[in-house]
Amino acid sequence: MPSGPGLGRMLRVRAMRDGTWVANARRRARRRKSPWNLLLPLFALPLWCALGFLLGWAAASLHTLLHPAAAPLFASGQLGLSTALVLFPIMFSTIAPAFLLTNILVCLIPPARRAMEAEDRAHPGTDYASAQRGLSKLAFWICTACLPFALIGLSIA
Repeated sequence: MPSGPGLGRMLRVRAMRDGTWVANARRRARRRKSPWNLLLPLFALPLWCALGFLLGWAAASLHTLLHPAAAPLFASGQLGLSTALVLFPIMFSTIAPAFLLTNILVCLIPPARRAMEAEDRAHPGTDYASAQRGLSKLAFWICTACLPFALIGLSIA
């Protein structure tokens, strides 16, 4: 029988197959009692907005370089095809990196790290390292799926 992260992964796959993942997620959420957990959404949302803004600014700058005579990518008015093909992939692809950074920042706070480690001790696959590995994989696959759409949007004048 696998142990550690392997066991956690196997249990998550089984829960998805059995249809019990949502109930298990609710049970995992209820065990999070520490007020330090409130830092997660407090950090995640601003980081997601900041990463989205930075990536949007970079995309708009690249669009201006590729198409100097065209209207700005994020001009006011109706949402054009090129803007939508850049905006929505940026929104989706910055979620997992924001969560990764959030975990790093919260882990840098010693009392928060200790409280979360204590909550995760009895639950395999929910520790910091497993969460970071899972979020890294998720970020890779989301970015891989979103990149072609953003590139198509950038190529449209």
